[in-house]
Amino acid sequence: SSQSVKVFAVDNNLPRLKMAAKNAAVYGVDRCSIVFVHANAIEVLNCYRHGYKTKDEENNENYISSVKHGQLQTCSGYKVGGVELLPDVLDGMFLSPPWGGLSYDDAGQYNPMESIIIKSNIIQGHDTLKQQVEGKFMNINGGELLGLAANAVLDDTNSKGLLAYFLPRNTNGVILGQIAVSSGVNGRFEMEQNVVNGKVKTITAYFCRYLHQP
Repeated sequence: SSQSVKVFAVDNNLPRLKMAAKNAAVYGVDRCSIVFVHANAIEVLNCYRHGYKTKDEENNENYISSVKHGQLQTCSGYKVGGVELLPDVLDGMFLSPPWGGLSYDDAGQYNPMESIIIKSNIIQGHDTLKQQVEGKFMNINGGELLGLAANAVLDDTNSKGLLAYFLPRNTNGVILGQIAVSSGVNGRFEMEQNVVNGKVKTITAYFCRYLHQP
């Protein structure tokens, strides 16, 4: 039997989610293959540990929800809703955060820790997470984001889970490796260049315990 993949697309901007749903319809993506979740990405990461949804996410005092759980709706035939639509198990995760403005390509060697800043309403996060409090919001950099995502989806004990990180073409691999180690990400990682019309446009970094294993 053929394998099927179900994607849960997360964004904190509802109009952007609906635009993505309309684009999926244009390209003929099956209505059962994608669910669109209106939520803060950091909120979602804190719902999981090692690929499994935590049992106490509804009463977790480590964060406050930035998005009220609204009624389930549809857009172009796709489900759109809140974190209640999230699955119990994650096999992989694709991170595509904002890169820090249009000047990312002029920065020489791109450093995710310096350029990627995400505002979140996490009150407390990962034990090693360094956050700058701004009222009820905190700034989370690209390295901390990687650490949170790895903790959410990667299971080192059972060698399960895959984490992909979409980054600018001028990202320095040595710096990224150092960030991974300091963020508590174990194992190998691989950087793939995404080429369009013969030119490298972006890179995707893959973090997984079983890369290159037979």
